Amino acid sequence: MYLRVNLYKTPAEKVGFLPGNKTCRNLSTLWEKLENIMNLLLDLDGTLTDSRPGISRSIEYALVKLGLPVPGEEEMTNLLGPPLQETFGKLIPNSTEADVNQAITLYRERFTDEGIYENSLYPGIKQSLEDFNEWGVGLYVATSKPKVFAVRILEHFKLHHLFKGVYGSELDGTRGDKAELIKYLLESEKIRTRYATMVGDRSHDIKGGLANEIQTVGVLWGYGTKDELISAGADVVIEKPEDLGWIFEFYEG
Repeated sequence: MYLRVNLYKTPAEKVGFLPGNKTCRNLSTLWEKLENIMNLLLDLDGTLTDSRPGISRSIEYALVKLGLPVPGEEEMTNLLGPPLQETFGKLIPNSTEADVNQAITLYRERFTDEGIYENSLYPGIKQSLEDFNEWGVGLYVATSKPKVFAVRILEHFKLHHLFKGVYGSELDGTRGDKAELIKYLLESEKIRTRYATMVGDRSHDIKGGLANEIQTVGVLWGYGTKDELISAGADVVIEKPEDLGWIFEFYEG
């Protein structure tokens, strides 16, 4: 379903644990409760940052080097999000594993030191993350992008300290599948599925969360569409970072 959400000023107002309340006598108990039960797994590209310029230009760089046609803007947008193995598999006719690996090597020639910084934070993301962090919510990055790049991006935007963990693929593509990555994260952090929510902008984020039986939130400020996210089975679709506060609905009581 598609929702335009109404936010509560604080998680205490949503969950019902206000000071003096019989359930919770003070806010410190609220924070402890949220820290123990609430964990957000956040995609990176298209969810936290708009990395379209750097990724698109690096894909174009690789294709030109290979003498292949460069897709138009709409097709390029549709390619953003999935692992590079999948992306170049679609772009290279009759591709072999060697062809795809060569394309990824060329892509990284440009991306590693240049494309990685052709990137910007979505408005409102930093404040939302800081709010969740202050409330004691467990924040984790779950991205198909190699972890080494994800860490550099978070450090560049001075966000790394807000996350309990950063999970991404390996450079060889290991754990590039979002469902596999989420499973690995949950097992590594010993997070119970009922206390985790996957937040992302593409269908593979939603499907990866559902494959692990966790709540899913689709976001519309990234590269996916409302129809894509709903078709994938998102529990909720939201319009702007400030609407992330609605996630407290999942943890009521």
